[in-house]
Amino acid sequence: MTAVGVASVANFGQGHNEPYARALANGSGTLTLRPDGGHHQAEAVDFDVRGWCEEASPLERSLLRTLQGPVLDVGCGPGRLLTAAQRIGLTALGIDTSSEAVGRARGRGARALEQSVFAPVPHSGLWQSVILLDGNIGIGGSITSLLRRCSQLIAPCGTLLAEVEADEDLDIVYSAVLEDQHGNQSEPFRWARTGSAGLVSRARRSGWTVTAIERVQGRVFCRLSLDNTPDRTLG
Repeated sequence: MTAVGVASVANFGQGHNEPYARALANGSGTLTLRPDGGHHQAEAVDFDVRGWCEEASPLERSLLRTLQGPVLDVGCGPGRLLTAAQRIGLTALGIDTSSEAVGRARGRGARALEQSVFAPVPHSGLWQSVILLDGNIGIGGSITSLLRRCSQLIAPCGTLLAEVEADEDLDIVYSAVLEDQHGNQSEPFRWARTGSAGLVSRARRSGWTVTAIERVQGRVFCRLSLDNTPDRTLG
């Protein structure tokens, strides 16, 4: 299943010299998200790989405690949120296109599938909570398509928890590459970054309502619920 508006290109950090897989295998280092092709509005973003591979933070655990299971973690990475969810009694499943990420998540005892969110997902329409943290709102480079896809996966009264940029007015879509500190680069992939204003606007067009915006420890989290809209199909 391919979403309208999502190009068939490489996934986050994959292809070419595989910087994402290399970094996860080491469990440390810095990855930099860079614009590809001279996009002047997109600034480079650095990621601490150790933070992804360690345990969930107290803030993240507190967020998970506000959710109901079962939980679907879209772009689960090496599984820190999945294991944290399981420890507080939530049934959770992660999906990620990176075999290295899924392998590490499974190695921690988490349930994870190697696949795209736009491919068929088990128990579609029954997930009480769907989470898009760590910038995963940018998956595929079309936030609208991603939100519409999530509306197919979540239960009618479920909650979508999405992390956005601290700059509420930031709203860009571009071609990016991921690069590690040794210069290993991925293939270009489509990516999106948005603040709360961009998410609210797209949510309205995608059958969602933003019910809360929480700013905690420099991070911004939005909670969304489905509108009473009869058409929840991709288009």
